[in-house]
Amino acid sequence: MARDEFQALLTYIQTDQLHPHRPHSGALEKPPPVVTIARDHGAGGDVIAPKVAAALGIPCFDKEILDAVVAAAKSDPALMRQLDERLPGRAGMFLYASLMGLHDPLSEYQQLLTRVVNGIAFRGGVIVGRGAHLLLRGAPRFRVRIVGSDEVCARRLAGDDAGKVAAALTELHKVNAARAKFFQETFKVTNNDPLQYDLIVNTDHFVSLDAVADLIVQGYRAHRERG
Repeated sequence: MARDEFQALLTYIQTDQLHPHRPHSGALEKPPPVVTIARDHGAGGDVIAPKVAAALGIPCFDKEILDAVVAAAKSDPALMRQLDERLPGRAGMFLYASLMGLHDPLSEYQQLLTRVVNGIAFRGGVIVGRGAHLLLRGAPRFRVRIVGSDEVCARRLAGDDAGKVAAALTELHKVNAARAKFFQETFKVTNNDPLQYDLIVNTDHFVSLDAVADLIVQGYRAHRERG
């Protein structure tokens, strides 16, 4: 993300300008494209998301979301980073926060994350992870989940190097478990409920991830027309 875009996002968060999209005439404008992408580790979501954003002419936000949360946080920034999709044991986290005289870090993280995600949605964007599809309930958005089998995802992570597949599989299980825990701890829901999404794509049998991005863009446009 360019520095001026990042600063604009922070300014938006601080001023809480969550208003309808209206031009100077006062008539309602069509809201900008908002696509949320949840993904299994190794399913290609991190590659697909920027391609979708480029096709729709909007920014793609991944780690920048956390950067904005950390920048706006009153608590220890290190705690905010720990909360990003890999929640630590809450007992130890709250003990540390209490000893340091800090705010409840999980509560603050949730509040700030909601403000950041809604700030991005106000301008339009592809938002990767962070439960954005749940944070934007009721708002116009196209909710996508990208999945794949453990075997195929591990091979993709290993770059088709057979000697690295076992390590990639261990990494995959660890990351997916952490993401599932994040959803359960933060939203009290499972992250693989199909009813939470408008489109679920299994990338196992796609030769090109470009084709998956094209499919998502087509799905978004069909979804928007119906909406």
